Amino acid sequence: MKKILVSICTALFILAAPLSAFEWGGVLKDDTGITTPDFKAITFNQSNSISLWFKAPFGESKFKLTGEGFYKYNLSVTKEGLTFSNIADLTLFKIDGKVNAGAGLLTINAGRFSTADATGAVFAQTSDGLSIVYSLPVVKFGLYGGYTGLLNYLNVPMAITPEKENKVYSMAYALAPMGVTIELPSLFLNQKLTLQGYALLDCGKNKSNMFYGNIALAGPITNSIYYNLASSVGSVNFKNLMNYSSFALYIFPIKEISINAGAEFGSADQGKLAAYTSASVKGTGTSGMIAPNLTFIYGNDVLYLEFGGRYNLTYNAEKSNYAGTGANINAGFVYNIFSDLQVGLNATARLDLTEAKQNDFEAKLTMALAF
Repeated sequence: MKKILVSICTALFILAAPLSAFEWGGVLKDDTGITTPDFKAITFNQSNSISLWFKAPFGESKFKLTGEGFYKYNLSVTKEGLTFSNIADLTLFKIDGKVNAGAGLLTINAGRFSTADATGAVFAQTSDGLSIVYSLPVVKFGLYGGYTGLLNYLNVPMAITPEKENKVYSMAYALAPMGVTIELPSLFLNQKLTLQGYALLDCGKNKSNMFYGNIALAGPITNSIYYNLASSVGSVNFKNLMNYSSFALYIFPIKEISINAGAEFGSADQGKLAAYTSASVKGTGTSGMIAPNLTFIYGNDVLYLEFGGRYNLTYNAEKSNYAGTGANINAGFVYNIFSDLQVGLNATARLDLTEAKQNDFEAKLTMALAF
């Protein structure tokens, strides 16, 4: 009998050991806001969501399983009536870990997780895939392959709309992104150089395969000033050339304050260049534009303040020049009332400088409770 009791206790201990390291939590979120074009009509927006996450290590190994999902409803009320929608999504579900391999470190991510290219203009979103990075003291090598056709387009916006849309879970347009990365983390004076080749293979009806070569250089200028310079040259089915380029300057006069200034460029159908297009909303949204931007940020342990704007210069094919077409102004704050309770307010004005004068204003109050 004693042996049986010892065996049972041992078995229970072995089964309970992995569970003791299991972590989980969640967030309840409330969003209340309004949108009003030219202050002539008001739309009231209400959204509530619950998200749950977990993290479970695989025994004594250096690998773990992580997951996160959520449910959200959106309610919009106008003088014409109301609209109601539901969204459910699995935003994260991956196995990841690190393994010593020779003189370097091998990092593996497999499943559904967020990824981004060096410019953020080619492919920067959640995707189902596999990422392998081999890090040596002086160089990093990375491989990525994925698939977007199982994502929820309602929660993961892409520049390419899906072939068929559903209400709760709408399958995104099917692309197979593939990327190769070589990174020199300290090329000279702590400057980081990144070289990438990306392919977005079209698995849908459009048959528009996109190919890109990226280069990015980033690092400190002084102890309080940093920069990021990036450029992407691409082609659709090798029939044209297009370009996205960006420059960003980050200034930290004191610990709590950051001043970010920069500009983005997306090629238009101009001369030998075609309009820049990709899977990224950021990249395609800058197509045919020069967009300087400026943002001021203040942040400490309990308060985050942000004020910034962007000015859009859009290429006019008829006049063969760039002219101001709009500006975005954004202001907001986030305040941590307690460690697990947060409140925030954000306001955005979109100014239309064309003859249409379709200005738009949006404000949103957010509360989030973590558990």
